[in-house]
Amino acid sequence: MWKSMKDKPKWVVVGEIVTTWGNRGEVKIIPHTEFPERFAQMEAVRLFTEGGTEPVGVFPLEGCREHKDGILLKLKGVDSIDQAEKIRRLLIKVNEDELMPLPPGRYYIFQLIGLECQTTSGLKLGVITDVLQTGANDVYVVRPDPGLGRQEEILIPVIPQVVKDICPEDGLVIVELMDGLLD
Repeated sequence: MWKSMKDKPKWVVVGEIVTTWGNRGEVKIIPHTEFPERFAQMEAVRLFTEGGTEPVGVFPLEGCREHKDGILLKLKGVDSIDQAEKIRRLLIKVNEDELMPLPPGRYYIFQLIGLECQTTSGLKLGVITDVLQTGANDVYVVRPDPGLGRQEEILIPVIPQVVKDICPEDGLVIVELMDGLLD
């Protein structure tokens, strides 16, 4: 039976296997989530290749512990360095509905990418293509609409004076441009 795009699961990367650990098949992952504690609560992990849309395997989780800047996982069926090496560089993804809930007014980056950015006066600026995390504040990278100027991208600082409203359900982000932002 044919499924529409809405029926397909939307996978979100929450971790990446970066290396093997020890000789019993453990792997070290780098979390790609603000909630690394989620791994201790998972019963299994789905592993994907870079750009993969379907898991290459689902592995029950036998163990999970923090280690310096990463997390060590023991996956069922991965019991040697050789087996662990075969899954190195794979991504751990969860379905969108398995994400940890965010406080009101906060969004995951994938929810912002593709939203139309326009000013409070209705000027369409373009589409958000990336979100840069600078430490001080995030920055929306917007691909400008044709005819808006010669800029290849517009950088919108995510601060209250600039970003006035985020409406993912409407596909829209409303901003108040600061002087010089389009120059």
